Amino acid sequence: MDDRGYLRVTDLGVARHFKPGNSADTSGTPGYMAPEVMCRQDHSYPADYYAVGVIAYEMMMGRRPYNGRDRKEIRDNILAKQVQLTEDDLPTGWSPSAIDFVNKMIQRKPSNRLGWNGISEIKSHPWFVDCGFDWNRLANKEIYAPYLPKPVHDNR
Repeated sequence: MDDRGYLRVTDLGVARHFKPGNSADTSGTPGYMAPEVMCRQDHSYPADYYAVGVIAYEMMMGRRPYNGRDRKEIRDNILAKQVQLTEDDLPTGWSPSAIDFVNKMIQRKPSNRLGWNGISEIKSHPWFVDCGFDWNRLANKEIYAPYLPKPVHDNR
């Protein structure tokens, strides 16, 4: 996060250009990798939407939905059971539509994942619509973040 609360994409050294037949392309951090990537299946943009869902889950709950000591254990946990948040899990300050958003983004099967039919599915989700989220203001960095990270001072 930058000092204004905007998330930044980092470590583009592991980024990949989309191409058909990409089952051998598996880059990323295992806890954020979509099941289809970890299982070496062809994948597309919904794999990135899964990662967004993991990040949203982590920001909401303070931990990732699937954990493990190594890549295999994380993969096994992902394949064992679909994690789903309930309203009982709802932290203070989060809406039920936020839980719905996260649950739809972390679906293990890509065709069940929010965004499978295009980015407009994500942008039109009630979590964004109900609060009047303005995507243009976001793109222009005109929205104030509800959370600002504390500055880190390097005293080297």
